[in-house]
Amino acid sequence: MAIPVKPPAAERLRPTPWDALIAALVLGAAVLLALSLRPAPAGPLTAVITLDGQIVAQYELDRLMEPAALPVGGPYPLVVEAEPGRIRIAESACPGGDCLRSGWADRAGDRIICLPNRLVISLTGGEEAVPEFDAVSG
Repeated sequence: MAIPVKPPAAERLRPTPWDALIAALVLGAAVLLALSLRPAPAGPLTAVITLDGQIVAQYELDRLMEPAALPVGGPYPLVVEAEPGRIRIAESACPGGDCLRSGWADRAGDRIICLPNRLVISLTGGEEAVPEFDAVSG
């Protein structure tokens, strides 16, 4: 009695039902990934100014009608300037002045940090962009 021999997978020309199942799983995973990267609806663009872990001020940047300046104390005095839709550190006495060079922050997720003062300005809400990836490994 001879045992029937199946041809190796490389010689088969037609896809099998298992091939269709794997393709459907990969397609489903791709759709779920695309849906999870969609921007979430959010409220108005809000700047939260934190000094040494304490919230000093909050500005709803989308609702500002005119520019506002907030002097902030600390080891090195500085001035935070907010305009409709954006915020920055306008003046600072801190050494190095990196916080001055960071410029305007105008998108959700942006941050301005002044390390010598332990000051952080964080933007939340607004139209959040799709996350930007630093690297992709494969």
